Amino acid sequence: MTKLATKLNDALKAALVAALCALALAAGAPAQDEDGHVINLRDADINAFIEDVSSVTGYTFIVHPEVNGRVTVSSQTPLSREEVFQVFLSTLRVQGFTAIPTSNGAYRIVPETTGAVDGSFVGSSGQPDDQFVTEVMQLRHFPADEAARMIQPLINHRGQVTANGANNVLVIVDYAGNIGRIREIVAELDQDRSSILTIALENASAREVAEVVNGVSGDGAASAEISAVALESSNSIILRGDHAEIARARALVHELDVASVPTESLRVIHLEHAQAADIVPTLEAVARSMRLRGEGEELSIPFDEGTNSIILTADPQTVAALTQVVRELDVRRAQVLVEAIIVEVSDDVARDLGLQFLVSGGGNSSVPFAATNFSQSAPNILAATGAVTIRDDEGDRSDVLRDVAVSSLLGASGALIGGGGTFDNGDGLFGVILNAVENDANSNILSTPSIMTLDNEEASILVGQEVPITTGEALGADNSNPFRTIERQNVGVMLRVRPQINSGDVIQLNLRQEVSSVAGVVSPTFEELLLNTREIETTVIADNGEIIVLGGLIDVAEELADERVPILGDIPIVGRAFSSETRSQRRRNLMVFIRSSIVRDRAGARRVSAGSYASVIEDSDGETARGFDARVADALGELGPGD
Repeated sequence: MTKLATKLNDALKAALVAALCALALAAGAPAQDEDGHVINLRDADINAFIEDVSSVTGYTFIVHPEVNGRVTVSSQTPLSREEVFQVFLSTLRVQGFTAIPTSNGAYRIVPETTGAVDGSFVGSSGQPDDQFVTEVMQLRHFPADEAARMIQPLINHRGQVTANGANNVLVIVDYAGNIGRIREIVAELDQDRSSILTIALENASAREVAEVVNGVSGDGAASAEISAVALESSNSIILRGDHAEIARARALVHELDVASVPTESLRVIHLEHAQAADIVPTLEAVARSMRLRGEGEELSIPFDEGTNSIILTADPQTVAALTQVVRELDVRRAQVLVEAIIVEVSDDVARDLGLQFLVSGGGNSSVPFAATNFSQSAPNILAATGAVTIRDDEGDRSDVLRDVAVSSLLGASGALIGGGGTFDNGDGLFGVILNAVENDANSNILSTPSIMTLDNEEASILVGQEVPITTGEALGADNSNPFRTIERQNVGVMLRVRPQINSGDVIQLNLRQEVSSVAGVVSPTFEELLLNTREIETTVIADNGEIIVLGGLIDVAEELADERVPILGDIPIVGRAFSSETRSQRRRNLMVFIRSSIVRDRAGARRVSAGSYASVIEDSDGETARGFDARVADALGELGPGD
């Protein structure tokens, strides 16, 4: 009986434990009603809680092996699906765990120490308060290193804060609910609390004082707390920084200004960029103005051309004032590269068709005389007939007629078809000449002159020839000792320009562009030259590096010359034998473009030179490239990609 009782007692205990566990699980599972879920857990296993939340929310949870413990959660009102998830995250946080989202939509349940490093959302906007997120904050005024030290106590003991001093950026990993408070604190810290103070100097140079202030502040740890900018137009200095630093810098500026009281009555100034002869008249005008206002005494301003120096001799105040004027004038002037493109395209087409004939009887022949002769057709049929029919024994007349006929034949072009002869009885002759010619001429002219000059300085370039032009002829007494006066004229491509750089890198160009060439002689009997000229003289405004059109010409000309015998020339088909027709058409398109580029420093000048040098080498053969100045090539080759 004892053994049987013992077995029954063990079975009852096991059944009771199973019943109690079932009741506990049933009581701990979120109960669902019509409006939501009610959670009532008391000392439930955390893994059972994770399974219940997964069934309610539909999320997949991957549980870390270290996740264990017991939780107690109680809600009196129904919760929505998202509210259940928020309660779940808060419960995990209380237990020292967190949920990390994965790329496929699941969540990994890991300890907080792993969650702060393993992964989180970037940005806290829209994320649950109890979820780890990463926030990147860019600071503009406050040092990131110092901000990190100040907010470190506010970060969750599992979170992290990192400062990047190079970019002045904070990277914070913490719960989203805490990030909002930290963001407000950082925004309060990152404010511009600096002040600005302008100090007018009486004796010292604003540029020199600014260099001293920046150099002194740069030697300390607070180099970024104050900055000094020189306003040379009013000889003032602008200080920017916090109040304490500005107070110290202000005292330093006043000390420098007092210490710079002028005491020199003689000063030699060596110029670096300007010419002494150009600056002296300006200084004399300034000195005269100062004397009229009672601010200066008599002075002398000689200069030494060999060393390009100016010698100032006057009272100390005048010397100091004129020294400042020289410092403002002796600056490197900007240069302007002016490039022009002249394009001319022309097309000339001409057609000539003419028929000439002659019929003439001789002696007592009854054959009438009839002929057609047109001025546009060559050769002249009358001259040719006269040369054929003249007898050799007629002396000078035969020579003259033959010379005229030869000249007429030499002036012909195209195709000549002709024939002639005498009648059977030899009493009369006939002849016919057909002249046909077509002429088509195309030309394409491209010129690209370029020139570099200083700002507000006129420069010119000419590529061409000097052509002799007759300006007069005279004969001495008895038509003897003839002489002719000749003037030589430049013919080619000429560019003259004066650039002026205005504010905003806008360039005003006063320029004259000319393209000329020799067209030929006026006529075979008048050998004076004809010159073709294309010229533009204008003032334009262009931005730096901009290409603009200066002007152009589109010219189309058509000519039709028709000579015919009245009535006979109007007869269809047959009338072509009594007419001569010439047609010509000429088209010309001329455009001039300009581009101006500002060159302010050595690097810009080397860049422009390198581009021009490269184009010369590309367009030349190997021998020319190798024969080019090697020293120039080496100097330009030193330019790196950054230049």
